[in-house]
Amino acid sequence: MRRRNFHNIIILSGLLGFLWSCQVNYPLLQPWRNSVTDRSFSWREGQDSIKLNVLGDDLRPVFFKNNDTLKNKYNIKSVYFDTSSGRKINGWLLSPKESQAHIAVFALHGNSGNLISQFRNFAPLTEYGYSVFLFDYAGFGYSEGEATRKNAQEDSFAAFDYFSKMKEFVGVKKIIYGQSMGGNFAIPVAEKYQSQIEGLVLEGTMLNADDIAAHYLPVAGKILVKNNVNNQELLKKFHKPVLVIHSSDDRVVPFKLGKKLFEKVNAPKLFLTIKKSHLLGPQLFSKEITDQINTLFLAQ
Repeated sequence: MRRRNFHNIIILSGLLGFLWSCQVNYPLLQPWRNSVTDRSFSWREGQDSIKLNVLGDDLRPVFFKNNDTLKNKYNIKSVYFDTSSGRKINGWLLSPKESQAHIAVFALHGNSGNLISQFRNFAPLTEYGYSVFLFDYAGFGYSEGEATRKNAQEDSFAAFDYFSKMKEFVGVKKIIYGQSMGGNFAIPVAEKYQSQIEGLVLEGTMLNADDIAAHYLPVAGKILVKNNVNNQELLKKFHKPVLVIHSSDDRVVPFKLGKKLFEKVNAPKLFLTIKKSHLLGPQLFSKEITDQINTLFLAQ
């Protein structure tokens, strides 16, 4: 009998360990980290060969397409700045080439990759007169430190403080745009700095990290994943316009979680349903998104 009980305990311990290893793969962070000596990257986009060289102490990105310098429709400026915790954080500023930006977007990307993979999610906004500042959390890309949700939240506050003081954005209206897990980090920043922004955009986002954990692990999710902040309580104190964007085809963060988030948001608010995969909003629906931002945020 004792041997059987011991055997059952071993099985249960193994099962809990397996559940833990599974659940951390989504709710926590999956960074692509670059060594400071990693300065050249290449990949294919369809039939084209794309190369990125990172130059200088400011980590300036230069893109090539089929060995010719790639001429983007927007400018890219890299910055490398200190946070209050002592970590250095890398950020990119994307700005329109042909016109002065009338909206400055503070963008918080999702829980994986880094600037090199994530900037494309926001770049199309520049075609509509938006500048976009996005950054890598600790442990992502060239940003220093360990990749944890606590550090990422600290970096989000520090990065917004840096963004709000950039000379490029003096007198420019500002919004916050968070995608997926970045939306979780965006809510506390928006609540704290709401007097400085016109509104908040949340795309493919859940209310709290434990919501997505509970979706994948109905029994153990909310036990194993603890929230660093209570976004539901913070949203009660946020009184600027909110645009929630979610794809009805999203298989990463289910559509119902976007609806649950929307229910907790104060008016004025709008829910924009899009199609296709997770986090393709600006890439495929940039006109619809910017139209809604201009109407909901700037017409107040």
